[in-house]
Amino acid sequence: MPQRIAVIGAGVLGLSVARSLAIQGAQVTVFDKSLPGSGTSQISYAWINANGKSPQSYHHLNASAIDEHKRLQHESGSNAPWLLETGTWEWAADAFTLKQLELRAEKLAALKYPFRVVDRHSLLQALPEIQLDPRIQQAWHFSSECLIYPSLFVARLLADLREKNVEVCVNREVITLDETEENVTLTLSDGQEWQGDHLVLATGRWSSELIGQLGLELGMTDANRADKTACSFLAHTNPLPIQLNSNIITPELNVRPDGGGRLMLQALDLDHHADPARPADVNGMIGVEMLRRLRRLFTNAQGARIERIEVGQRSRPADGLPALGFVTSAQRVYLMATHSGMTLAPLLGRLVAEEIIAGARSDMLTDFAPDRLLRPRSETKGSAAPAYLPAAQ
Repeated sequence: MPQRIAVIGAGVLGLSVARSLAIQGAQVTVFDKSLPGSGTSQISYAWINANGKSPQSYHHLNASAIDEHKRLQHESGSNAPWLLETGTWEWAADAFTLKQLELRAEKLAALKYPFRVVDRHSLLQALPEIQLDPRIQQAWHFSSECLIYPSLFVARLLADLREKNVEVCVNREVITLDETEENVTLTLSDGQEWQGDHLVLATGRWSSELIGQLGLELGMTDANRADKTACSFLAHTNPLPIQLNSNIITPELNVRPDGGGRLMLQALDLDHHADPARPADVNGMIGVEMLRRLRRLFTNAQGARIERIEVGQRSRPADGLPALGFVTSAQRVYLMATHSGMTLAPLLGRLVAEEIIAGARSDMLTDFAPDRLLRPRSETKGSAAPAYLPAAQ
């Protein structure tokens, strides 16, 4: 008999692990309280990289995940590619930031992470419409990095799940979960029950709510608070006559192609204003400032408009590192909670499926067991909050 496994969460992590579980021969059902990809996966800069990610085990996990994305797209033969093998350009204008970039590049070189340094002339040739500050005389190109169109990636995963007869139950919220030594039981919003062998929680920033039903508290960054660690502005432009086919990280603005000539913008220094409860107006301070920076960065941007600004809410464990593993001694409920979900999804999907089905935990997951972020739930009102590790990159 194949194992019966439920996955809660139809974002890129949940769909990826469901796909890999089905390949391993499991009978898989995916539940989501909304539509596939409509949570954190929908609002993401979707930059696939291992750049500046530490410690070394986290860097290697992300670097391996880049290769996994490329392999998956190559094998899929999709006529709507979700992965853009663009590389990333990055440069700095002031001496301090330039030194930090040089030091980061030295560390990446030691890790054999591919990049090259180019002069000002070569950068201007690569990005024809760019307007460079005179202080910028060189740039770094990180050639292995990619971008994703999240909706197309979700579509590809859903197509694979249909082919493998995985049931994807949308608009069906899991209300309660119960774990015993023998099985897992879920009660759904429509009153139905599901019972099976294992459960995977791929619920992103909502993970703490379901973990609480097992009598545990999980250390996660509160994605609903107004905080640059938890949230980030993402702005989308109208179609523009700008020949940008790569990701660029500049002193004032991060910019990536967003399809059809549109651009996606991110300005990390403005994120301390980000508040999920207060949407940013395209004509307000954030929109006006992003537009000013965009027009300063590119020629042909005179007609640029910000069409919408979203607040991306991050799924981020409290110490910034993934939480991957069974959460109780019964080993029926498996947690997948991570920042960098877009980068890690295909690789983690495969590694987690192998662990659940075969009981073999990959060495790549050794440093990311969830125990460090879990403790018994406080039963007394007013108890002090858990003293979790501070957030880290």
